[in-house]
Amino acid sequence: LTGEDSSPRIIPFRGDYWLLRPERRGLVRGLIYPVPDPRYPFLGIHLTKRVDGEILVGPNAVLATAREGYTLGTFDRGDLRQTLAWPGFQKMARTHWRTGAKEMLRTASKRAFVAEARRYVPELRSADVVRGPAGVRAQAVARDGSLVDDFVLAVRGRVVHVRNAPSPGATASLAIAEHIVADAVPERAS
Repeated sequence: LTGEDSSPRIIPFRGDYWLLRPERRGLVRGLIYPVPDPRYPFLGIHLTKRVDGEILVGPNAVLATAREGYTLGTFDRGDLRQTLAWPGFQKMARTHWRTGAKEMLRTASKRAFVAEARRYVPELRSADVVRGPAGVRAQAVARDGSLVDDFVLAVRGRVVHVRNAPSPGATASLAIAEHIVADAVPERAS
């Protein structure tokens, strides 16, 4: 509404988790994370021991069919139409279709999902997990199809646009505010 460029656009991706059954939690004593693939801002399936003792397995990353698409059946025609019409999404999908297909397989198949996690815990079996929560990640995608994994700031008049605030944005909010004031609004830095 302020006239600022619409790139990047936020594309929703849903991430599904599975939970280890209580009797199998002994398989994981801490955090088990893969080495990140630098092509993607998504970490990939990992195993996380929470403070309450639950063990999360996941998440995957699939296109959400709604901005608030926390379940597989959630669908919003307008949200999906905006996503699919964005040239940046179309370019991203053409570039990364193989990865997208693997993520969709892991969504449709518990066995495929667990097989990915078994790379880190070979003893893990499909029977060891039950359906867990899901989340939606707001992923910025540039017009050229690149996945934006850093802050995108713009100033138009008296409006400062924070177009992408990647994790751990919430835990570093004061440092981020200082950065915005110093870099995006230089006349106010002094």
